[in-house]
Amino acid sequence: MGKRLWAHGACVLAAGLALAAGTVAVRAADDAKTCVKESGDVAIDACSRAISSKHYNGHVLARLYLSRGVERRSKEDYDSALADFADAVKIDKKYADAFFNRCSAYNFKKQYDAALTECSQAIKLGPSADATVAGGSERLGKDLALSDYYAERGFAYFSKDDYLHALPDLDNAIRLNPNNGRALKTRGLTYEAKGDSRAEADLASAKLLGE
Repeated sequence: MGKRLWAHGACVLAAGLALAAGTVAVRAADDAKTCVKESGDVAIDACSRAISSKHYNGHVLARLYLSRGVERRSKEDYDSALADFADAVKIDKKYADAFFNRCSAYNFKKQYDAALTECSQAIKLGPSADATVAGGSERLGKDLALSDYYAERGFAYFSKDDYLHALPDLDNAIRLNPNNGRALKTRGLTYEAKGDSRAEADLASAKLLGE
């Protein structure tokens, strides 16, 4: 009788552990979804929980770090953002979006040489299939993502007064996405710095797009 009770108890314990494991997995999945789709502290906290859950590896884990880094960058916590992007790259060395976001963070920090290195690597690798709008699940598509890569590198060149290299990048960005307001504004400012009359049209278009 005692053995039967022990066996029954063992079954109950096993079932309880399985249920608990299932609950943890569900929570990790919910956190991962929130991490990618939401923004602000809600997203940062969800990303941190999903990363700490140890349920993810490879590109999926890299994307969690990337998403947390994007939110930290939006809060102007650039060093923490760069650390997250670095972790994303360590996990997935071909993750172009992580290199692009490192480029963006370095531009915010006015470290333009570092930005150029990161954006050049992003352009070389090409956008990942799951590149999305920051704080959302909307897919960008290859051309729109690559347009952003060129626009960010063009901004770094412009900030270094290297207009010779800035303009081809900005032209590429606008060719790939004619509605890239950041690229239009930077190209307009570049033309303005060169005394080129085309500045007015680009700056007007950028303003219509919210830049």
